[in-house]
Amino acid sequence: MPLPAERRGATLLIVDDKPQNLRLISDFLAEQGFDLMLTRSGAQALEKIELAMPDLILLDVTMPQMDGFEVCRRLKANARTAALPVIFMTALDDTAHKVEGFRLGAVDYITKPIQREELLARIQHHVQLYSLQKELLAKSEDLAQMNAELEAYAHTIAHSLKTPLAAASRFLEILHKFKSDGMTAEQRHLAQQASSALAMTGSAVDALLLLSTVAHQSVEVHPLKMDVLVEQALLQLADLQASTRASLKLPKAWPSASGYAPWVGEVWLNLLSNALKYGGSPPSIELGGTPDGSQVRFWVRDNGRALSVQERKLVFVPFTRLQQERAAGHGLGLATVQRIVSKLGGKTGVGAGPKGGNEFFFALPAAPKVGGR
Repeated sequence: MPLPAERRGATLLIVDDKPQNLRLISDFLAEQGFDLMLTRSGAQALEKIELAMPDLILLDVTMPQMDGFEVCRRLKANARTAALPVIFMTALDDTAHKVEGFRLGAVDYITKPIQREELLARIQHHVQLYSLQKELLAKSEDLAQMNAELEAYAHTIAHSLKTPLAAASRFLEILHKFKSDGMTAEQRHLAQQASSALAMTGSAVDALLLLSTVAHQSVEVHPLKMDVLVEQALLQLADLQASTRASLKLPKAWPSASGYAPWVGEVWLNLLSNALKYGGSPPSIELGGTPDGSQVRFWVRDNGRALSVQERKLVFVPFTRLQQERAAGHGLGLATVQRIVSKLGGKTGVGAGPKGGNEFFFALPAAPKVGGR
Protein backbone atom coordinates (compact mmCIF):
# COMPACT_ATOMS: atom_id res chain seq x y z
CA MET A 1 0.00 0.00 0.00
CA PRO A 2 1.46 3.41 -0.97
CA LEU A 3 2.49 5.74 1.83
CA PRO A 4 0.44 8.89 2.57
CA ALA A 5 1.73 12.07 0.93
CA GLU A 6 2.74 13.60 4.30
CA ARG A 7 5.16 10.66 4.90
CA ARG A 8 6.71 10.09 1.45
CA GLY A 9 10.14 11.71 1.38
CA ALA A 10 9.75 13.29 4.83
CA THR A 11 12.92 13.23 6.93
CA LEU A 12 12.77 13.34 10.72
CA LEU A 13 15.65 14.16 13.04
CA ILE A 14 15.23 12.41 16.41
CA VAL A 15 17.34 13.71 19.29
CA ASP A 16 17.36 11.75 22.57
CA ASP A 17 20.26 10.88 24.88
CA LYS A 18 18.64 7.58 25.95
CA PRO A 19 19.50 4.75 23.49
CA GLN A 20 16.39 2.73 24.36
CA ASN A 21 14.10 5.71 23.70
CA LEU A 22 15.86 6.42 20.43
CA ARG A 23 15.51 2.81 19.31
CA LEU A 24 11.82 2.48 20.20
CA ILE A 25 10.82 5.73 18.49
CA SER A 26 12.96 5.18 15.41
CA ASP A 27 11.79 1.59 14.87
CA PHE A 28 8.17 2.68 14.93
CA LEU A 29 8.65 5.71 12.66
CA ALA A 30 10.76 3.72 10.19
CA GLU A 31 7.86 1.28 9.87
CA GLN A 32 5.64 4.27 8.99
CA GLY A 33 7.85 5.14 6.01
CA PHE A 34 9.78 8.15 7.32
CA ASP A 35 13.46 8.71 6.58
CA LEU A 36 15.32 9.12 9.86
CA MET A 37 18.37 10.94 11.22
CA LEU A 38 19.34 9.93 14.77
CA THR A 39 21.56 11.57 17.36
CA ARG A 40 22.06 11.42 21.13
CA SER A 41 23.15 15.01 21.86
CA GLY A 42 22.18 18.56 21.09
CA ALA A 43 25.59 19.44 19.69
CA GLN A 44 25.50 16.49 17.28
CA ALA A 45 21.98 17.47 16.21
CA LEU A 46 23.15 20.95 15.21
CA GLU A 47 26.06 19.42 13.27
CA LYS A 48 23.75 17.03 11.40
CA ILE A 49 21.40 19.86 10.44
CA GLU A 50 24.34 21.73 8.91
CA LEU A 51 24.87 18.76 6.59
CA ALA A 52 21.25 17.85 5.81
CA MET A 53 17.97 19.61 6.57
CA PRO A 54 15.19 17.48 8.07
CA ASP A 55 11.48 18.21 7.68
CA LEU A 56 10.80 17.98 11.42
CA ILE A 57 12.77 17.56 14.65
CA LEU A 58 11.73 15.39 17.60
CA LEU A 59 13.76 16.90 20.43
CA ASP A 60 14.22 15.60 23.95
CA VAL A 61 14.18 18.36 26.58
CA THR A 62 16.37 16.91 29.34
CA MET A 63 19.80 16.12 27.89
CA PRO A 64 23.27 16.64 29.41
CA GLN A 65 25.57 19.49 28.32
CA MET A 66 23.07 21.08 25.92
CA ASP A 67 19.39 20.59 26.68
CA GLY A 68 16.56 20.70 24.15
CA PHE A 69 15.65 24.28 24.98
CA GLU A 70 19.14 25.49 24.07
CA VAL A 71 19.11 23.50 20.83
CA CYS A 72 15.76 25.04 19.90
CA ARG A 73 17.00 28.52 20.82
CA ARG A 74 19.97 28.16 18.46
CA LEU A 75 17.83 26.78 15.66
CA LYS A 76 15.37 29.69 15.86
CA ALA A 77 18.22 32.22 15.97
CA ASN A 78 19.55 30.93 12.64
CA ALA A 79 17.63 32.22 9.59
CA ARG A 80 18.40 29.00 7.70
CA THR A 81 16.79 26.76 10.34
CA ALA A 82 14.30 29.10 12.02
CA ALA A 83 11.29 27.66 10.19
CA LEU A 84 12.03 24.01 11.01
CA PRO A 85 9.16 22.53 13.09
CA VAL A 86 10.31 21.27 16.50
CA ILE A 87 8.28 18.88 18.68
CA PHE A 88 9.60 18.59 22.22
CA MET A 89 9.59 15.24 24.03
CA THR A 90 9.73 15.20 27.82
CA ALA A 91 8.84 13.10 30.83
CA LEU A 92 7.92 16.31 32.65
CA ASP A 93 4.23 17.05 32.36
CA ASP A 94 4.92 20.55 33.62
CA THR A 95 2.99 23.57 32.33
CA ALA A 96 6.00 25.85 32.85
CA HIS A 97 8.16 23.60 30.66
CA LYS A 98 5.54 23.58 27.93
CA VAL A 99 5.16 27.34 28.01
CA GLU A 100 8.93 27.74 27.75
CA GLY A 101 9.04 25.37 24.78
CA PHE A 102 6.34 27.26 22.90
CA ARG A 103 8.01 30.58 23.76
CA LEU A 104 11.19 29.34 22.10
CA GLY A 105 9.26 28.46 18.93
CA ALA A 106 8.34 24.78 19.24
CA VAL A 107 5.24 23.77 17.30
CA ASP A 108 4.13 21.00 19.65
CA TYR A 109 4.87 19.02 22.82
CA ILE A 110 4.51 15.30 23.58
CA THR A 111 4.88 13.70 27.00
CA LYS A 112 6.73 10.45 27.74
CA PRO A 113 5.91 7.60 27.81
CA ILE A 114 5.02 8.32 24.21
CA GLN A 115 1.79 7.01 22.73
CA ARG A 116 2.57 5.85 19.21
CA GLU A 117 -0.64 6.89 17.50
CA GLU A 118 -0.56 10.31 19.13
CA LEU A 119 3.06 10.81 18.07
CA LEU A 120 2.26 9.76 14.49
CA ALA A 121 -0.73 12.10 14.27
CA ARG A 122 1.27 15.09 15.53
CA ILE A 123 4.16 14.38 13.19
CA GLN A 124 1.90 14.00 10.15
CA HIS A 125 0.11 17.25 10.94
CA HIS A 126 3.26 19.34 11.32
CA VAL A 127 5.11 17.75 8.39
CA GLN A 128 2.16 18.59 6.16
CA LEU A 129 2.02 22.17 7.49
CA TYR A 130 5.75 22.63 6.94
CA SER A 131 5.45 21.29 3.39
CA LEU A 132 2.66 23.74 2.63
CA GLN A 133 4.68 26.61 4.13
CA LYS A 134 7.67 25.76 1.94
CA GLU A 135 5.45 25.56 -1.11
CA LEU A 136 3.87 28.93 -0.32
CA LEU A 137 7.28 30.51 0.25
CA ALA A 138 8.56 29.16 -3.07
CA LYS A 139 5.54 30.54 -4.89
CA SER A 140 5.94 33.90 -3.15
CA GLU A 141 9.58 34.06 -4.19
CA ASP A 142 8.66 33.16 -7.77
CA LEU A 143 5.98 35.84 -7.79
CA ALA A 144 8.38 38.44 -6.39
CA GLN A 145 10.88 37.56 -9.11
CA MET A 146 8.20 37.83 -11.80
CA ASN A 147 7.05 41.20 -10.43
CA ALA A 148 10.62 42.47 -10.44
CA GLU A 149 11.10 41.35 -14.04
CA LEU A 150 7.79 42.95 -15.09
CA GLU A 151 8.71 46.24 -13.43
CA ALA A 152 12.12 46.22 -15.10
CA TYR A 153 10.45 45.50 -18.45
CA ALA A 154 7.88 48.26 -17.91
CA HIS A 155 10.63 50.72 -17.00
CA THR A 156 12.65 49.81 -20.11
CA ILE A 157 9.67 50.09 -22.44
CA ALA A 158 8.50 53.36 -20.92
CA HIS A 159 11.99 54.85 -21.12
CA SER A 160 12.33 53.74 -24.74
CA LEU A 161 9.04 55.41 -25.69
CA LYS A 162 9.93 58.86 -24.37
CA THR A 163 12.22 59.83 -27.26
CA PRO A 164 9.90 58.89 -30.18
CA LEU A 165 6.92 60.43 -28.37
CA ALA A 166 8.79 63.69 -27.86
CA ALA A 167 9.85 63.68 -31.51
CA ALA A 168 6.29 63.04 -32.75
CA SER A 169 4.97 65.82 -30.54
CA ARG A 170 7.57 68.23 -31.87
CA PHE A 171 6.76 67.31 -35.50
CA LEU A 172 3.10 68.07 -34.86
CA GLU A 173 4.01 71.44 -33.35
CA ILE A 174 6.08 72.31 -36.45
CA LEU A 175 3.30 71.12 -38.75
CA HIS A 176 0.74 73.21 -36.90
CA LYS A 177 2.99 76.26 -36.90
CA PHE A 178 3.90 76.30 -40.56
CA LYS A 179 0.93 74.60 -42.22
CA SER A 180 -2.05 75.68 -40.14
CA ASP A 181 -3.08 78.36 -42.65
CA GLY A 182 -3.28 75.80 -45.43
CA MET A 183 -5.20 73.21 -43.40
CA THR A 184 -8.89 72.62 -43.57
CA ALA A 185 -10.89 72.78 -40.36
CA GLU A 186 -11.08 69.00 -40.29
CA GLN A 187 -7.30 68.67 -40.72
CA ARG A 188 -6.65 71.13 -37.88
CA HIS A 189 -9.09 69.17 -35.71
CA LEU A 190 -7.30 65.90 -36.48
CA ALA A 191 -3.91 67.47 -35.72
CA GLN A 192 -5.24 68.72 -32.40
CA GLN A 193 -6.58 65.26 -31.56
CA ALA A 194 -3.20 63.74 -32.41
CA SER A 195 -1.46 66.25 -30.14
CA SER A 196 -3.87 65.47 -27.30
CA ALA A 197 -3.37 61.72 -27.77
CA LEU A 198 0.41 62.15 -27.71
CA ALA A 199 0.19 64.26 -24.56
CA MET A 200 -1.96 61.63 -22.86
CA THR A 201 0.43 58.86 -23.92
CA GLY A 202 3.39 60.88 -22.67
CA SER A 203 1.65 61.35 -19.34
CA ALA A 204 1.06 57.61 -19.05
CA VAL A 205 4.69 56.87 -19.90
CA ASP A 206 5.90 59.35 -17.26
CA ALA A 207 3.55 57.78 -14.68
CA LEU A 208 4.75 54.29 -15.54
CA LEU A 209 8.38 55.37 -15.23
CA LEU A 210 7.74 56.91 -11.83
CA LEU A 211 5.76 53.89 -10.63
CA SER A 212 8.53 51.46 -11.64
CA THR A 213 11.31 53.67 -10.26
CA VAL A 214 9.98 54.39 -6.77
CA ALA A 215 10.30 50.83 -5.41
CA HIS A 216 14.04 50.64 -6.16
CA GLN A 217 15.22 54.24 -5.70
CA SER A 218 16.77 55.39 -2.42
CA VAL A 219 16.08 58.98 -1.40
CA GLU A 220 16.83 61.22 1.55
CA VAL A 221 13.88 62.58 3.49
CA HIS A 222 13.70 66.11 4.90
CA PRO A 223 11.06 68.34 6.51
CA LEU A 224 8.63 69.40 3.78
CA LYS A 225 7.28 72.81 2.86
CA MET A 226 3.82 71.44 2.23
CA ASP A 227 2.28 74.79 1.26
CA VAL A 228 4.85 75.17 -1.53
CA LEU A 229 4.27 71.64 -2.84
CA VAL A 230 0.50 72.13 -2.92
CA GLU A 231 0.87 75.50 -4.65
CA GLN A 232 3.13 73.97 -7.33
CA ALA A 233 0.65 71.15 -7.93
CA LEU A 234 -2.23 73.63 -8.28
CA LEU A 235 -0.25 75.69 -10.80
CA GLN A 236 0.15 72.58 -12.96
CA LEU A 237 -3.58 71.92 -12.70
CA ALA A 238 -4.70 75.53 -13.24
CA ASP A 239 -6.28 74.83 -16.64
CA LEU A 240 -8.16 71.78 -15.32
CA GLN A 241 -9.37 73.72 -12.30
CA ALA A 242 -10.60 76.53 -14.52
CA SER A 243 -12.36 74.21 -16.98
CA THR A 244 -14.18 72.37 -14.19
CA ARG A 245 -15.02 75.63 -12.31
CA ALA A 246 -13.79 73.94 -9.13
CA SER A 247 -13.71 75.70 -5.79
CA LEU A 248 -10.83 75.01 -3.45
CA LYS A 249 -10.42 75.43 0.31
CA LEU A 250 -6.92 75.37 1.82
CA PRO A 251 -5.87 75.33 5.49
CA LYS A 252 -4.34 78.40 7.09
CA ALA A 253 -1.31 76.38 8.15
CA TRP A 254 0.14 72.94 7.44
CA PRO A 255 1.53 70.52 10.06
CA SER A 256 5.16 69.58 9.45
CA ALA A 257 6.00 66.18 7.96
CA SER A 258 9.10 64.55 6.52
CA GLY A 259 9.46 63.14 3.02
CA TYR A 260 11.07 63.50 -0.37
CA ALA A 261 9.71 66.71 -1.89
CA PRO A 262 9.59 65.66 -5.60
CA TRP A 263 7.66 62.51 -4.73
CA VAL A 264 5.26 64.20 -2.31
CA GLY A 265 4.61 66.83 -4.98
CA GLU A 266 3.53 63.97 -7.28
CA VAL A 267 1.22 62.69 -4.55
CA TRP A 268 -0.56 66.05 -4.33
CA LEU A 269 -0.67 66.36 -8.12
CA ASN A 270 -2.38 62.97 -8.48
CA LEU A 271 -4.82 63.42 -5.60
CA LEU A 272 -5.84 66.91 -6.72
CA SER A 273 -6.17 65.82 -10.34
CA ASN A 274 -8.38 62.95 -9.22
CA ALA A 275 -10.59 65.30 -7.18
CA LEU A 276 -10.93 67.75 -10.07
CA LYS A 277 -11.85 65.01 -12.57
CA TYR A 278 -14.23 63.02 -10.39
CA GLY A 279 -15.61 65.63 -8.00
CA GLY A 280 -19.08 67.08 -8.21
CA SER A 281 -20.42 69.47 -10.85
CA PRO A 282 -18.69 71.72 -10.14
CA PRO A 283 -16.08 70.13 -7.86
CA SER A 284 -15.80 71.45 -4.32
CA ILE A 285 -12.45 70.41 -2.86
CA GLU A 286 -11.03 70.83 0.63
CA LEU A 287 -7.44 70.10 1.69
CA GLY A 288 -6.00 69.74 5.16
CA GLY A 289 -3.64 67.97 7.50
CA THR A 290 -3.68 66.91 11.13
CA PRO A 291 -1.08 65.32 13.44
CA ASP A 292 -1.77 61.62 14.05
CA GLY A 293 0.63 60.23 16.64
CA SER A 294 4.08 59.85 15.10
CA GLN A 295 2.68 60.69 11.65
CA VAL A 296 0.80 63.51 9.98
CA ARG A 297 -2.40 62.71 8.09
CA PHE A 298 -3.10 64.81 4.98
CA TRP A 299 -6.34 64.63 3.07
CA VAL A 300 -8.24 65.76 -0.03
CA ARG A 301 -12.03 65.83 0.30
CA ASP A 302 -14.32 66.10 -2.71
CA ASN A 303 -18.07 66.23 -3.38
CA GLY A 304 -18.14 63.47 -5.98
CA ARG A 305 -20.07 60.22 -5.98
CA ALA A 306 -19.16 58.26 -2.86
CA LEU A 307 -17.17 55.14 -3.67
CA SER A 308 -18.54 51.78 -2.57
CA VAL A 309 -16.62 49.55 -0.19
CA GLN A 310 -15.55 47.34 -3.11
CA GLU A 311 -14.38 50.34 -5.14
CA ARG A 312 -12.30 51.58 -2.22
CA LYS A 313 -10.44 48.25 -2.23
CA LEU A 314 -9.60 48.63 -5.93
CA VAL A 315 -8.90 52.33 -6.24
CA PHE A 316 -5.13 52.07 -5.55
CA VAL A 317 -4.61 49.04 -7.82
CA PRO A 318 -2.51 49.87 -10.93
CA PHE A 319 -4.41 50.30 -14.23
CA THR A 320 -7.78 50.33 -12.44
CA ARG A 321 -10.25 52.98 -13.62
CA LEU A 322 -13.56 53.06 -11.78
CA GLN A 323 -15.25 55.92 -13.60
CA GLN A 324 -14.19 55.56 -17.20
CA GLU A 325 -17.20 57.40 -18.51
CA ARG A 326 -16.23 60.68 -16.83
CA ALA A 327 -12.62 61.32 -17.74
CA ALA A 328 -9.75 59.74 -19.62
CA GLY A 329 -6.86 58.34 -17.62
CA HIS A 330 -4.31 55.57 -17.40
CA GLY A 331 -5.15 54.19 -13.96
CA LEU A 332 -1.66 54.75 -12.56
CA GLY A 333 -2.07 57.94 -10.54
CA LEU A 334 -3.43 56.53 -7.30
CA ALA A 335 -1.23 53.43 -7.55
CA THR A 336 1.74 55.79 -7.74
CA VAL A 337 0.45 57.66 -4.67
CA GLN A 338 0.32 54.45 -2.66
CA ARG A 339 3.76 53.30 -3.74
CA ILE A 340 5.38 56.64 -2.96
CA VAL A 341 3.78 57.00 0.45
CA SER A 342 4.59 53.40 1.39
CA LYS A 343 8.21 53.92 0.35
CA LEU A 344 8.36 57.00 2.60
CA GLY A 345 7.08 55.03 5.58
CA GLY A 346 3.46 56.16 5.47
CA LYS A 347 0.06 54.84 4.48
CA THR A 348 -2.78 55.74 2.11
CA GLY A 349 -6.51 55.21 2.10
CA VAL A 350 -9.92 56.45 1.09
CA GLY A 351 -13.16 56.76 3.02
CA ALA A 352 -16.39 58.69 3.08
CA GLY A 353 -16.03 62.44 3.49
CA PRO A 354 -17.55 64.03 6.62
CA LYS A 355 -20.03 65.95 4.43
CA GLY A 356 -20.47 63.36 1.69
CA GLY A 357 -18.23 62.60 -1.25
CA ASN A 358 -14.85 60.98 -0.63
CA GLU A 359 -11.78 61.64 1.47
CA PHE A 360 -8.48 60.47 0.03
CA PHE A 361 -5.70 60.60 2.59
CA PHE A 362 -2.03 59.83 3.06
CA ALA A 363 0.08 59.84 6.19
CA LEU A 364 3.79 60.67 6.43
CA PRO A 365 6.20 60.60 9.38
CA ALA A 366 6.03 63.80 11.42
CA ALA A 367 9.08 66.04 11.02
CA PRO A 368 11.42 66.06 14.04
CA LYS A 369 10.92 69.13 16.20
CA VAL A 370 13.69 71.69 16.41
CA GLY A 371 16.06 70.78 19.21
CA GLY A 372 14.74 67.19 19.29
CA ARG A 373 11.80 68.13 21.54
